[in-house]
Amino acid sequence: MSRTRFSVFFLLAAFAAVPAGAQALGGRPLLGGYAYDTQVKGPDGREWDDPTRVALNKLQPHAWFFSFKNAEEATGVLPEKSSFWKSLNGQWQFCWVGNPDERPLGFYATDYKMGDDRHEWNNVEVPMNWPVAGLQPDGTQKWGMPIYSNQRVIFQHQVKVDDWKEGVMREPAKDWLTYKNRNEVGSYRRTFTVPEEWDGREVYLDFDGVDSFFYLYINGRYVGFSKNSRSTASFDITPYLVSGENVVACEVYRQSDGSFLESQDMFRLPGIFRTVALHSKPRLQVADLVAVASSPTDLKVSSIVQNLGKKAVKGARISYSLYEKELYGEAVKAVPCTVSGAQQFDVQTDATQSVTLSCPQAKPWSAEAPHRYVLVAELEDAAGGVVETVSTIVGFRTCEIRETAAKDDEFGLAGRYYYLNGKPVKMKGVNRHENSPERGHAITREQMEKEVMLLKRGNINHVRNCHYPDDPYWYYLCDKYGIMLEDEANIESHEYYYGKESLSWVPEFRDQHVARNMEMVHQHVNHPSICIWSLGNEAGPGDNFVEAYKAIKAFDASRPVQYERNNSIVDMGSNQYPSIAWVQAAVTGKEEGLVYPFHISEYAHSMGNAVGNLVDYWNAIESTNFFVGGAIWDWVDQAINNYTPDGTKFWGYGGDFGDKPNDGMFCMNGIMRPDLSPKAQYFEVKKVYQNVAVRPVDMKAGRVEIFNKNYFVDLSDYKVVWSLYEDGVQVAVNSLGAGCQPVGPRQRSVVTLDYGDYRFDPSKEYFVKVQFVQAADRPWAKAGYVQMEEQLLLQEPAAAPAIAGQVSASLAASGAGKAALRVRKPVVTPGSIAFAGEGWEVAFDTSRGNISTLKYDGENIFNAGEGPVLHAFRARTDNDNCTIFSIVPFPSAIMPATTGPMC
Repeated sequence: MSRTRFSVFFLLAAFAAVPAGAQALGGRPLLGGYAYDTQVKGPDGREWDDPTRVALNKLQPHAWFFSFKNAEEATGVLPEKSSFWKSLNGQWQFCWVGNPDERPLGFYATDYKMGDDRHEWNNVEVPMNWPVAGLQPDGTQKWGMPIYSNQRVIFQHQVKVDDWKEGVMREPAKDWLTYKNRNEVGSYRRTFTVPEEWDGREVYLDFDGVDSFFYLYINGRYVGFSKNSRSTASFDITPYLVSGENVVACEVYRQSDGSFLESQDMFRLPGIFRTVALHSKPRLQVADLVAVASSPTDLKVSSIVQNLGKKAVKGARISYSLYEKELYGEAVKAVPCTVSGAQQFDVQTDATQSVTLSCPQAKPWSAEAPHRYVLVAELEDAAGGVVETVSTIVGFRTCEIRETAAKDDEFGLAGRYYYLNGKPVKMKGVNRHENSPERGHAITREQMEKEVMLLKRGNINHVRNCHYPDDPYWYYLCDKYGIMLEDEANIESHEYYYGKESLSWVPEFRDQHVARNMEMVHQHVNHPSICIWSLGNEAGPGDNFVEAYKAIKAFDASRPVQYERNNSIVDMGSNQYPSIAWVQAAVTGKEEGLVYPFHISEYAHSMGNAVGNLVDYWNAIESTNFFVGGAIWDWVDQAINNYTPDGTKFWGYGGDFGDKPNDGMFCMNGIMRPDLSPKAQYFEVKKVYQNVAVRPVDMKAGRVEIFNKNYFVDLSDYKVVWSLYEDGVQVAVNSLGAGCQPVGPRQRSVVTLDYGDYRFDPSKEYFVKVQFVQAADRPWAKAGYVQMEEQLLLQEPAAAPAIAGQVSASLAASGAGKAALRVRKPVVTPGSIAFAGEGWEVAFDTSRGNISTLKYDGENIFNAGEGPVLHAFRARTDNDNCTIFSIVPFPSAIMPATTGPMC
């Protein structure tokens, strides 16, 4: 069928047919708040202000996978490897207005003429955030402004029950951005053509991230809307397409009722900020593919096949094949596996098939050795012809929480512990926002890759995706390089705190709570890097989260669920900013009321000169298995490039853009600077998080103990180099060489550092530095990179003799006698008093109370007036400003005793 006939047929059929996704595929219930109606002519204009309306004609969520031309193409997994995927990133036409009633009406029409309605249109690069894209070289703002806020929404609200009913358009203070620009609207428009080879196939349009709400139009026709800004929104646009050039138009609103649930501690930046793309599938298609390890060698695979044709399909089947990806690479090789449970099936509208793939040669996925596999599924018709080929990354990785007897625990303690692949791992983590000083939230793949490399260089094996699902490519990288993720739903209603006002109790927001969780879980279920699901952040303890938890567990029981605001409804405990003393008590497993295992979702707030006591936390965390680990707040300083009137670029934070309300520089909490250059904290984290410990046994004899803290791999990837320092100067260097046998996971080995015939001076200080350097090139570091190290004291210097004794001996030897020790009569002058003796003199500034002059043997030790000055006070730090000026005001009634800054 030609594209023209195909399009016309479905253009007519669209008025009678229900679009793909409306059915409860595979027996799954439809997500509440989703509506399907292709006969609707247009929006009523209030969809963005009604929390019960979650989406219109948006497909029900499914796993992140794509259709490929053949199995060879499918082993590439990423969408750009597919012949049936096309990016719409690039140049779009864009119009910005400050209020909905100012927007260009009818801009989505195919015959719309720009300029006819006096609106200003510009060409912009998508993905983008319009407040960042509109920043000018002189610091002026063309399209709104970046606003940094911690816990509050940026429009008028009050902390009271049902305040949300007043909406997002009420009048705020006159100096707020939203006083004039009550709800900005960005209108986007571009053209595209569908590849001819897609003729006869369904065409879908995917938006990976749009903040915060958008209406979608194709060729002047209204398609639907979506309001979850951080999960992929997919629409079947086949009925709306025409032959040749097509027009896609999006009307994006900065604020919506969804904004009440998106009050995360970050810059608030609207726009289409992630990839927009087309993909196509046949009418008989694999609608979902879920593959999760059920044992160290088995994959449980569930596929849903959907038939969009008018006739039932008989005798269909799915064949599966497995390919191993090279460690940290992209090359693949086929691996043998057996499939049980596969059989032919008929498809009227949809059918589900569940099978088990057994792979005896499977290698486990872990952060220490992230072995990945590509699962290729080929949908065949009754004659054996391949109808569709799809693929997904999988990993043989199991997560579980189980009761453990004392005899089975490394520390001899009975408890309820978290296990990954049967081991009670430690998650050494950071919280990570998506932020770029150049691009806002529209970060590039290159930045994501750089971030993962820095995480690996810094011994960080865990990231909490705070506080929303991330760009799809991020998960691919974490699977590939070994980062254990806590994936968090896009929910934070921090502005209403945690009492009766919380939206977690509001029935009208129930569907959004559940949908945002299930959109995350459905989309990311196959990623082995995800080890914990999180229901959201700082959004109250109410029943809406109970419903979200039930929905997750009904679909995916392979991972535990966490939610810091209500530990009683989830699988593991969590809190924020506990004191070291509290952690030291809690890790014993005896703290009343705690849910174990325990994960600290935020701690070690990295603002200013911070993280210095990190080792105290980890000495406690590593002393038992009751604590899984934690995530530092946070990874990178969140700043946006701004400009002075003369064009000088600087990192801007809250208030630097004229933005009100704002929370100042409370967004500058990272262990990395905005440009990903490391702060001092990064090196502290790298040291404390390292997976090896070295302790002295007999330093004079060179005997030290090496403890491998890993759970799955030995230390054979590292060359162990030691060096000797005399009074801070390196005087010898050597390596353990082949004589050092690899130390196995969780094992200890005593080795000897051979000092040879080196003669130690008893008057000097000696340290030994033991370093574990990469033995071969890794993607994140070249051979020779120091991944881990320890410094051990070998010898303290002999005690120096008292100065008085030395002087007396020297005078006695010279015959000067005791007379030379006498201090001459002080010389007093205005503002000064001076003393002198044999070969020395000192003067004090009586007005400042410091030494102004010091001489020995006639030589100045320092210049006059430049001596040491007593400073009894220090400059105020950012943390002081937080306390003194209440940048982050929290009512004491809602502030848990063990909780500090809330992010």
